[in-house]
Amino acid sequence: MKTSKSLAAIFVTVAGLGLVLAGCGTSSNKGSSNQSSKTSMQNNPVAHKSAKTALTASDNLWYMNGAINDKSKTGIDAYRFDKKHHTVTIYSVSKMYKTYQAAKKANDLNKQGTLKYTFKNQSANKPIIYMKGKLSDIPMDQTVTVKSKVNGKNHTSNLSVTGFKVVRNLDDDNAAQVLVTPAK
Repeated sequence: MKTSKSLAAIFVTVAGLGLVLAGCGTSSNKGSSNQSSKTSMQNNPVAHKSAKTALTASDNLWYMNGAINDKSKTGIDAYRFDKKHHTVTIYSVSKMYKTYQAAKKANDLNKQGTLKYTFKNQSANKPIIYMKGKLSDIPMDQTVTVKSKVNGKNHTSNLSVTGFKVVRNLDDDNAAQVLVTPAK
């Protein structure tokens, strides 16, 4: 009887110590994961900016596609905004690149045309972007309405991307798309 009480006391002590150590391990893991979250937010081009500012503040490419990992036989539309001249140059590329310079170096920028853009509303976080000009010498206009933020990983290029879910209206045909750029 004495030995079973002794064994029970030892078992309870060991179990309690195990729980305490497990709790300490979890709290130290939370601290390190929180630090990486802060780092990823600092590298996110849209984290602390309005949609208007994020789209026009960088000279990097913004990729428009049906989804972050959609496969396209004809290429991905890549937009490069020029805030100073209120123009956007649209390229067709075979995949997403980390930078505009990387796409240029790979000789994968097939220029479709340059459009003038304006914002049709005053919303900083859900702007409506109107674009008009010529693509491949054909007059066109389109409207892109920003809906919400999105982020993920493009598996083909192995890039973390961030940006916006948008609705693209081209020739009165609305299509849900994503407009994303690589996270820095």
